[in-house]
Amino acid sequence: MPFLSFVHPDPATLVSRWAGWSLCAALALSLAGCGGSVGASISIGSGSGSGSGSGGSTSDFTTAALPLYATLPDTSLCRTGTLTAAEKSGALATVNAIRTAHGLATVGYDTAGDGEVMQIALMSVVNSALDHAPPTSWGCYTPTGRDGGASSNLYLGGPSAYLTLASSATILAGWLADVGSEATLGHRRWMLDPFLTKVAFGRVDVESAGGVRATGAALKVIQTTDGAGPVASDYVAYPVGDYKKAYFQGTGTTAPIQSFTAIADKTSRSANGQSKVDYGVATVSVVPRGGAALAVSEVSPDYVGYGVPNVLRFRAAGIVAGVFHDVTITNVRVNGVLRSYSYTFRLVD
Repeated sequence: MPFLSFVHPDPATLVSRWAGWSLCAALALSLAGCGGSVGASISIGSGSGSGSGSGGSTSDFTTAALPLYATLPDTSLCRTGTLTAAEKSGALATVNAIRTAHGLATVGYDTAGDGEVMQIALMSVVNSALDHAPPTSWGCYTPTGRDGGASSNLYLGGPSAYLTLASSATILAGWLADVGSEATLGHRRWMLDPFLTKVAFGRVDVESAGGVRATGAALKVIQTTDGAGPVASDYVAYPVGDYKKAYFQGTGTTAPIQSFTAIADKTSRSANGQSKVDYGVATVSVVPRGGAALAVSEVSPDYVGYGVPNVLRFRAAGIVAGVFHDVTITNVRVNGVLRSYSYTFRLVD
């Protein structure tokens, strides 16, 4: 199960323990000089020996991770490595596929943010921790990494000898589902911010000589130039339309909490707070086609600025894949007037 931690009303922090593959290298790299805690040594590469499992063969984790990099991470030198252009463009394509599914405009890639996301990913791995305001005492600390922590969704898989190498698409889908982060849904809200214009993605994958593996990742979603419209969306709902199960990650009692954000002012992100959108008397119904209304619980508004500063959270019990579900949200006060919203979703492969 993932563990989530929020540090401030900016992107959420995601800590996840996965089970799985592995990642090795040509040379064991000591973390002692970096102040890290993943293990006695960390390595990634194409040689034999360290972190490679029995007989010096390259581990599954390493075999899968190596193609992600143009240059490899080196924790002994506090070197982040460099992701391939294909890996970054693939991450951007996933972000835009998610946004398109919600009727949102696509975003561009922020090449200037690469250093920030790679540095905070490295710092997360070296210190086996996540922090949106990492202290200067951290191993491999840099001001660039600090800036990345303050402006990004964060992820840490491991450290664990059983860590599965998560694809970048899987990490992004995890931020979207935001299971364990129901109190704020910060990751999701930043990814689905209609006013977002660009992102940067970074990850660092490592394995110790003893086979302990870790992945750090970051998605830069806070831009000082974002926040102005105009945008086209009247609302942002999760899920909506024909929606991939991979983005929802569960049905029945394991379904993630749903969310709805109304856009009252399409020219300014900050102008969509409680003074413009109020869910104080709102009601929610979710009805599968041909069936009875589902039980809806955990109905709760939030007006903190994780992206657009309003969201209505709710959980519908008994969602079934392949079935159309009609959602109606009534009595939302928008610009002083009560109004209702209706939309449909269906979980598909």
